[in-house]
Amino acid sequence: MQSKISTRYLTKLGFEGDFSPTLPNLKSLLSLHVQAIPFGNLSSFLGSELSLASDQLVQKLLIENREGYCLEHSTLTRIALTELGYETYNVLGRVYYQSTPTTSPVRTHLVTLVRIEQQLFLYDPGFGGMTPTTIVSLSNIGETQQTPLEAFRFVELAQSGLDATVLTEMKYMLQVCIHNQWVNVYAINPQQQIADADALIANWYISTSPESIFTQYLMLSTVNAEMRITLKDRVLRTHGKGSSNKKELSTLDDFEQTIKSVFRIDISQKILKETWAKLTLNL
Repeated sequence: MQSKISTRYLTKLGFEGDFSPTLPNLKSLLSLHVQAIPFGNLSSFLGSELSLASDQLVQKLLIENREGYCLEHSTLTRIALTELGYETYNVLGRVYYQSTPTTSPVRTHLVTLVRIEQQLFLYDPGFGGMTPTTIVSLSNIGETQQTPLEAFRFVELAQSGLDATVLTEMKYMLQVCIHNQWVNVYAINPQQQIADADALIANWYISTSPESIFTQYLMLSTVNAEMRITLKDRVLRTHGKGSSNKKELSTLDDFEQTIKSVFRIDISQKILKETWAKLTLNL
């Protein structure tokens, strides 16, 4: 019998029928997850406390129709998938997407790994605008793996083009193919299963540090079968197959419509106005 968290998870995702912990069902869950639960950081952007307690995650992501960032998504998915019968654990990765660091980035990106049918798979609904929309195998290193929107692959670190000094304790780099070029996304070490306390430290840092992008900028994203939709501060972008569009939100009404209709996030008028005020503070 499914416990409360996994039952609510399946309901939120709209999964229908009897459930068994199979590989096809794992693929279906991630596809449904990235469309049903948006990525976002309204809490850290406004300086609000951000909890990884399971009951708080259920309330926020599954009941209140809120957004979450990687630590929230991946903590919740590890709990739900384990309850559903999968062998799962979390690891923390270093992010290299759209950056070329000169030192090793802080390990802050939390992902869920799932072992099934003697293979290890990445289940990551929480990397925002470039999160894989289906599972990615860690048993086929170097091989291109097509997802509904882009091709991804895991490669040995030597293929990342980065110096070993910025890849401390990592083992594989996740890459995405954009405009026919392979781009580094983040690196992980599947052998580094973390303790809950490790996630708490990462969560404290990225939700409170003035150096964290999650306290400096508002970032939201969602995805469907045809496109990715992202918001960074007031700039709304859509990236589809062969086309991209950009729009700057200029009024509170535009912002509210985008939050509630595009990202399907339920927030109070108080949070909405506080967020808009911070976004327009220096205009």
